[in-house]
Amino acid sequence: MMKIRQIFWDWNGTLLDDLWYAIGVRNRTFPLFGLPVIENLEEYFSQFTFPVREYYYRAGVTEENFNEVAHAWMNEYVRGQESIPLHSDALETIASLRKGGLSQVVLSASQIEILKGQLALYGLENTFDDVLGHDNIYADSKEMIGVRYMQKTGLTPEECMMIGDTLHDADVARGMGIRCILVARGHQSRETLETAGVPVLGSLLEAAELILKTE
Repeated sequence: MMKIRQIFWDWNGTLLDDLWYAIGVRNRTFPLFGLPVIENLEEYFSQFTFPVREYYYRAGVTEENFNEVAHAWMNEYVRGQESIPLHSDALETIASLRKGGLSQVVLSASQIEILKGQLALYGLENTFDDVLGHDNIYADSKEMIGVRYMQKTGLTPEECMMIGDTLHDADVARGMGIRCILVARGHQSRETLETAGVPVLGSLLEAAELILKTE
């Protein structure tokens, strides 16, 4: 098996510890449209999915008000984003993989300008080899962005690894033809993640340890 040279990082829920922040944003915005709040983590896990439209529909959003709700959610998310922490082992893990000689990019369903702004909040704007995101807020599939990046850089799928926190990350990795590790402390439960057929770990440092010993 070829040694990993390239890491594709998911951002929200993987490096950024925004699970409870996102629940709070939902509970502040959805009632403005007559929609219920989330009462507990289990309820959130039962609803959250990709594409984001499907998650919204599960929460009671309709086709008619989807755009309005999505914009309200995003405006509220950005308003307080300075308070969102990174996962406690994020910086150590990034540094460990860099020391191991791996290239690292962020591949996110986030809007690209918001993503770059968030990275700057943590002094990470120059940490990654590239930052790959979307140019709209509706979080469509990010698979082709990753595929184009691999084509541009000449990377083979065997050299690449995705690290994420949702089944969507595993699906994106599968579509790109690359390996994937999921970390079970983001936007979907461990039970859900274990249906993906990829390694599911408890921390980013465990992911780095597994990657660095992969030959």
